[in-house]
Amino acid sequence: MIMKQNDYESLKEFKVFSFLKDEEQEAIRKHLFFRTYKKNQILFTEGDPRERIYFLIDGYVKLEKTNVEATTTYTHYIKPKELFPYRGMFCDEFYNISASALTDVVLYYIPTKVFEVLVKDNKEQLSYIISQLSHIIGHHENRIQVFSLNHVREKVELSIAHLMKYYGAKNGCQVIVDLPMTIKELSMMLGVSRESVSACFGDLQKEHLVSIINKNIIIHDPDYFYNKLI
Repeated sequence: MIMKQNDYESLKEFKVFSFLKDEEQEAIRKHLFFRTYKKNQILFTEGDPRERIYFLIDGYVKLEKTNVEATTTYTHYIKPKELFPYRGMFCDEFYNISASALTDVVLYYIPTKVFEVLVKDNKEQLSYIISQLSHIIGHHENRIQVFSLNHVREKVELSIAHLMKYYGAKNGCQVIVDLPMTIKELSMMLGVSRESVSACFGDLQKEHLVSIINKNIIIHDPDYFYNKLI
């Protein structure tokens, strides 16, 4: 479904579109398409032609990469108001990662060739894309730091700190991470057993540092975890 005139308001929340002039906004509107996906629906799979760039309006999307044994080796979560995928932009012909709806999602997409031509012709947009790529690299460096830790509790606490930083929303004195990630998914990201992560979360809950309600992580003492990022 091609987006309507009044639907463009939601895209103004994406900084990448803020650099466009009125005539450029009008031109790009013709190439933007509206889609909804139900939870667990596939957006694209690794090896598919890289035909679309997506703009997530609502919900969460999970990016995954697997090895030849069909074992997940990489997971990343896209939150609302983010563009994806950045990887492969301007160079790859095929997606090198898979994407699925972690929740019900609402999004727009634009043909890759249209978007890349637009960005190349706009220095401010190109600069923004580069800055976002740098941000993503920093995020992945933080995840590598987690893997380098020896103790499960350290891994879990630092992971919670990063989840709070990237996906958390303040709610009074608390921070809520409403990313519906399971203990199993977190254990796979950390490279430790589900039982160990579950036991660690149990300890953190006994210490009144976190709670888990409906798959949301409620962080009762944000400063405790912020200090892990220093």
